[in-house]
Amino acid sequence: MAITSPPEIGRNIMNQRKLKGMSLDELSKRSGVSKSMLSQIEQDKTNPTVITVWKIAKALDISIKEIMESSAEGIIEVIRSSDAQLIFSEDRLCTIKVNTPIHLSDDLELYQLTLKQGGRNKSLPHYPGAEEFLTVIKGIIKIASGDNCTVLHRGDTARYRADVDHVIENVSEGTSEAYLVVHFPK
Repeated sequence: MAITSPPEIGRNIMNQRKLKGMSLDELSKRSGVSKSMLSQIEQDKTNPTVITVWKIAKALDISIKEIMESSAEGIIEVIRSSDAQLIFSEDRLCTIKVNTPIHLSDDLELYQLTLKQGGRNKSLPHYPGAEEFLTVIKGIIKIASGDNCTVLHRGDTARYRADVDHVIENVSEGTSEAYLVVHFPK
């Protein structure tokens, strides 16, 4: 995705400030950037220095990257099926299609799973606090997370810990399909 215009720094700062319920005055006190300068930045009347953006980001408790990224408003990001990376389980009976945009992979991961009969995907623990959300599209899938397990049918969704050993297994006769979201809390 090509960037055709500079990032909307002012708009991003204003959106983050409002999201956190901060007034210009409060952001000014926290960041050490004058209220008039913040107002000019938010209205795109001036371009802030890197140091100024850093101060504002620290005051908003966000990264400079979040301020600098172009707004996703109005943008539809597409990963074509033919472009998605494929991963296979150890038993080669489970195909995992990676549908995660690269810039989101630190926060969440999106997968489409196809498990042949008897197929299973065994995972070691992810980062502390990580969770997975699995929705069965077709078939019957058994999920084991640590000492817990459950069986899901078409249309069922489960949320479970992914910071322990966990297994996704097709227990139906025939192929099962599912969507998987892995969430990494900050």
